Amino acid sequence: MASWIFVAIVSCLVSGLQAQINYCSTSYCRNGRQNVGCNPPGIPGGPACAGLKPMVITINSTLQTLILSEHNTRRSQLALGQLKPFLPAVRMPTLTWDEELAKQAGNNARSCQYQHDSCRNTPIYAWAGQNIALAQYSRMTNTISQLISSNIASWWNEYSFTKQEQLNSYPSSNSGPAIGHFTQMASDQTAKIGCAMQNWVSGNWQTYYFVCNYAVTNIIDRPVYKAGAVASKCTTGRNPTLPGLCSVSETIKPVPN
Repeated sequence: MASWIFVAIVSCLVSGLQAQINYCSTSYCRNGRQNVGCNPPGIPGGPACAGLKPMVITINSTLQTLILSEHNTRRSQLALGQLKPFLPAVRMPTLTWDEELAKQAGNNARSCQYQHDSCRNTPIYAWAGQNIALAQYSRMTNTISQLISSNIASWWNEYSFTKQEQLNSYPSSNSGPAIGHFTQMASDQTAKIGCAMQNWVSGNWQTYYFVCNYAVTNIIDRPVYKAGAVASKCTTGRNPTLPGLCSVSETIKPVPN
């Protein structure tokens, strides 16, 4: 009984600390940008959702597992050097879920506005990145799982427009097709992810807005990942089922390379 009480007290303290995060503080964002967690849209959605029957799509444990698998399987393929013509990676971490990043993703998604927020940093993640996707249907036939998988695949498929030199040093400008969603997914400084989804209805159209936040964003002139012998810099060994990745115990500081 004493042990149970201790666990309950600790859980309450953690929840209280999370609730006390002041995202209106300028300390979390650079250049005076407002954090998406400062006065975020309520549930089920913000002012732009009015009259659109907004609904938060819960990212339950099954969908979390799907999102992680869709990312990590691809990251391992890249890190192994199997995604030609890209070089293998020396220390590509296994992505795991982060609730605060997911909460911040929800603060964007509930806006019912398809756009990157100006800042989604947290006390832990001072360089947080973001991928967004929007899908509209007159008649929804896909499951939420299929929709999420399709969104992630569309981000990753930007690899076909990406060159190794852009991975060696993220470019300040790019005149060709977008590559930033792929490079965000391929970042070796990112070990955490959190996502959210919002649904709303406009006329005959069902809209599904998917937002994923990552521990570290794309940084100009920094490598997306460091190339070399596969997993040679992993300090905790490889992931046994995804051998291109470091084990889930690998600690990656959420700062730029």
